[in-house]
Amino acid sequence: MSERCDRPTVPTRVVDSRAIPPRLDARGRGTRRRHSAMMAFTPSVARSASSAPIARRPCVAMRARTMTSRGAVSRARARASDADASASASDDEDGVAPRALTPDAVYGNVQEERVTPSEVEARARERVRFPLACPVSFRALNADGVDVTSGLKYVEDDGRWDLTVGSAVNAASRDAAPGSLYDLVRGALPSELKGLLPTSSYFGTATFETPQVAFAYERGWRDSFKRAGFPGPDEEAQLAMEALGDAAKDGIIVDASCGSGLFSRRFLKSGLYRGVVALDYSDAMLRQAKTYMDEEKLLGDANVVFVRADIARLPFPEASLDGVHAGAAIHCWPDSTTAIAEITRVLKPGATFCGTTFLNLQLPFLNEDQQQLFDSVSRDISRTANAERGFRWWSKRELQDLCADCGLVDFKCDVRNQFIFFSAKKPLTQDGA
Repeated sequence: MSERCDRPTVPTRVVDSRAIPPRLDARGRGTRRRHSAMMAFTPSVARSASSAPIARRPCVAMRARTMTSRGAVSRARARASDADASASASDDEDGVAPRALTPDAVYGNVQEERVTPSEVEARARERVRFPLACPVSFRALNADGVDVTSGLKYVEDDGRWDLTVGSAVNAASRDAAPGSLYDLVRGALPSELKGLLPTSSYFGTATFETPQVAFAYERGWRDSFKRAGFPGPDEEAQLAMEALGDAAKDGIIVDASCGSGLFSRRFLKSGLYRGVVALDYSDAMLRQAKTYMDEEKLLGDANVVFVRADIARLPFPEASLDGVHAGAAIHCWPDSTTAIAEITRVLKPGATFCGTTFLNLQLPFLNEDQQQLFDSVSRDISRTANAERGFRWWSKRELQDLCADCGLVDFKCDVRNQFIFFSAKKPLTQDGA
């Protein structure tokens, strides 16, 4: 005795999916969730007289599986109905028309579609507008990187802006023939190795253009500063953030001569600032800084921009920045007076400039005036007055006079052996603005 199964195989049909807005996961990677739904339909199928006979036991098993799937579908519909009723009640209370229950709401399952890091950075970058300017006119660049007055156009290449004079993509010097064998050889090198032949003739600047120093800076070079009294990056960053104060919070600050991003990363992690500009003349240092930030997953929020620029010609409009920091930097600058004057120009009234550097060795038998005279004569002999042939060390009085000469007020400092942390503010205008 045999019977034929009246429960044929159930065909399935896929309902079109729908997308919901993108989001960032815990690691800063972009994802877009997509709900796909599958609904099962059981059409009426007439018993076929020509169907092959099926044993009772398999048919019973088929019926059991069908009944189980029906129960699961019923439970899923019941849960979805309860959720929809709750949502409808909430909508009614808010005066919004109830939403219709869609198949996706009943049978939705979550799949993840990856969004590339460049897409995440591009979306987030729209939220932070950095006040970049042409290094020639100091006029703000538009969204396409163009100075509308001169027509000079600057571009972001591999996540870094080159805003030095002559770096515009339509500058006449771009098409000029190499002026020397040095320029010819440097132009033939890959971009990541061009630092082997520095562009600066000043020792204090050229030293940090080389990729070897960029690589070694946080791998032993910076640790040697402790012998001079430097307390370490964490405490130095804390001193800087305290000095920048409330005027810089939720604003845009510049980490000038940022090097490998030792302090830029700490400023980003603090969450105190809307944006951080990592600025350096050395392209090799900027590459290293970007690598470190990428390794620490700090680029996803895109509240940092990497800028190659001359410290004596800062590519920002007047009074556009909420603070400037220069850690262990001023002793490397070729023209410190022009650099501090530029920093004063770009600071907003009431904003702070702060930094660290090395102090001269103090001779115990000289008073302050005699010490300053001795330092001046020593620099003239060694040609380190402007970091041409070496690093220029400073005295507290020289730093204070330099800030005052450039229009900064409220000079403060913290001295520890040969280490000095100093800060000064751009004064408010007469109307308090």
